[in-house]
Amino acid sequence: MTTRRDMPELLAPARDREAFLAALAAGADAIYCGVTGGLNARRRAAGIGEDELAGLCSLAHAHGTRVYVTTNIVVKQSELAGAVEAAARYVAAGADALIIQDWGFLSLVRRELPAAEVHVSTQANVHDARGVALCAELGAARVTLSRELSLAEIARIAAEETRRSAGLGVVPCELEVFAHGAICPSYSGLCMLSSFLREGRSPNRGLCAQPCRLPFDLVGREGVRLQPAERERPLCTHDNCAIDDVAALAQAGVASLKLEGRMKPAAYVHAVTSAWRARLDAIAAGTDTPELDERCRRALKRSFNRGLTDAYLRGASGNELMSYERSGNRGELVGVSLGFEPEPGFVPRDGQQVRGEVVVRLDAPVGEGDSIELRHPAEPTRFLVVVVPHAAAAGELLRLCTPRPIPVGSKARVTKSARLERAAAEAVTALASHA
Repeated sequence: MTTRRDMPELLAPARDREAFLAALAAGADAIYCGVTGGLNARRRAAGIGEDELAGLCSLAHAHGTRVYVTTNIVVKQSELAGAVEAAARYVAAGADALIIQDWGFLSLVRRELPAAEVHVSTQANVHDARGVALCAELGAARVTLSRELSLAEIARIAAEETRRSAGLGVVPCELEVFAHGAICPSYSGLCMLSSFLREGRSPNRGLCAQPCRLPFDLVGREGVRLQPAERERPLCTHDNCAIDDVAALAQAGVASLKLEGRMKPAAYVHAVTSAWRARLDAIAAGTDTPELDERCRRALKRSFNRGLTDAYLRGASGNELMSYERSGNRGELVGVSLGFEPEPGFVPRDGQQVRGEVVVRLDAPVGEGDSIELRHPAEPTRFLVVVVPHAAAAGELLRLCTPRPIPVGSKARVTKSARLERAAAEAVTALASHA
């Protein structure tokens, strides 16, 4: 039996103070965050105020949790001196490591702040053992590998780094892998599309406009639209989920499992981190069960997702990776509509549609206050979101009030769980009151 100490670190995201507390309450081993106005790849997120960084680092350390500050964009020459000064302040505030993409900035930080721990960002595009060796030679303690690598490639890189470091008698460079969340369709986030379509919105400067999530038309020479309606988002990927690959990643030599989400709210961070924490601890203790697996998977599906896949880890990069038909939250599929019953005595006026109740056969349980999306496969852009009036179990018929008729065969998906939202709010409130 392994122990929690033998498992990879669970690294959770924090876009702001609330999300930071959510990650801490959910049991993250480490938290990564950006400082408001700083040089980080999520500059549009609220960020952590520099004046509150020291307090949050102190709180995290009291819980045995490390804090990594992202300084992971391409740094302009005119910004270098100020960036190093900012990095020094972050370290002085208690940051355990700096996450860096820019090679010149990394070199300068190593020279000016030799005691600072440096992690190389995934946007540096390190995808083989030679790249890891170079990062180690430059003084990096950890490398976040490219997201496109397979399990076999990751294991090979780890093995080669172990041999290299053993031959030199030094500590091997740690390997970090993104395990959950959004996937950029460009190679490790090195994208110029946003810059071309929206001037000043460079992903490599932390300002991506996410054009990959938008619909595009593929038009032939004759002006005819070539792609079918269900493939109007040709660049949109599913989200990553490696929860079935935890044991394999640990065996491969991965030191840290990173959860994406520095643009996500506290409820998302708490739900996803909690699910991963539970699964990691169960695997370490040898108590993993199908029931726990189902519970964790349900929490992940009822948190924001565009459909979950581990295609890259399996060595696949075809259609199974893509979410062509939609870019928004898919939630969890819980049932299908069987019929619509108009409200007795209701007379539509002034263009109103007939309102009534849609009857949904449930294949999974739902809770009071959950949000359910109703969408028919033949009408992918037309949907309704309604609130569940009472809890119901799998196999039951659920009646939902709707302001218009819903076609038979419409898919019902839980896109927001009231239970998960409450759990996050309570955890954050409890932790904040003792901070």
